[in-house]
Amino acid sequence: MWEKKGMGRFPIAVFTCVLLLIGVVESLAGAAELAMNKADKPLRLGARLSLNSIGEVTDAPWGVYADGVGKGTTISFDVSYSFLSWLNLHSGVGLDYRYFSSGHRELSLECDCDGGSHWAGYNKDYLLYLEVSLLAQAHIPNVLYFEAGPVFDFKLMRKSSFFLPKSVRTDKCHEDRFFGAGLSFVIGHEFSFGLFVDARFSYQLTDVVAVDKTCGSYTVSWGSSRTDNATGTESVKKDGYIDESIVGSYYLFNKIQLGIGYWF
Repeated sequence: MWEKKGMGRFPIAVFTCVLLLIGVVESLAGAAELAMNKADKPLRLGARLSLNSIGEVTDAPWGVYADGVGKGTTISFDVSYSFLSWLNLHSGVGLDYRYFSSGHRELSLECDCDGGSHWAGYNKDYLLYLEVSLLAQAHIPNVLYFEAGPVFDFKLMRKSSFFLPKSVRTDKCHEDRFFGAGLSFVIGHEFSFGLFVDARFSYQLTDVVAVDKTCGSYTVSWGSSRTDNATGTESVKKDGYIDESIVGSYYLFNKIQLGIGYWF
């Protein structure tokens, strides 16, 4: 009985092995065809769009941007050059937009004046960079590709808004650094018709702020004054004091991107 079962399973096993062998041969043929196509077209042009999550890394009590956690998007024009069937150079030039916003904040001050003062709102930062990447790509055809290399950014614009008005802040802001550099690591998949998807992790190597490192800090103080009618002298009593300081030794960015692109 056991032998009959074994003999009955043998053709099924052979058939399964044949199907697997056919699949392997077709996969190898597809990989060879893809490699030949890439060899025929070593230079390819494309475009890529990604959604980004940006996290600030610092040893300061809080960061130079609102809440230290931002979001954004990158759109780039990409070029790929094939050196070998499994090795490409992937470069991109694009615009990188970053947006940071704090939660809603309120601050009320009471004094012996006309009702005191009240402020509420958000801290916001808007930044735009020119981003240039230069990545080496190693790939397993029809499966995955891996990339690594430097990324350079050039600041084009920064706009900030604060819930505290300028009249009650004593800012000591520096200018952000114009140039920055980091490293990127990528894992992705390319479809046979030119579409590709990837996940990219970038780590900043250069400090994003200048040497001063006090941008965004502010001081708010308030008090009351009284005049002694007998002597004509004025005395000032300080009722409150707020000093927000963010001095740290470094400010860096980690950026995670989920991207989609197409090779024309």
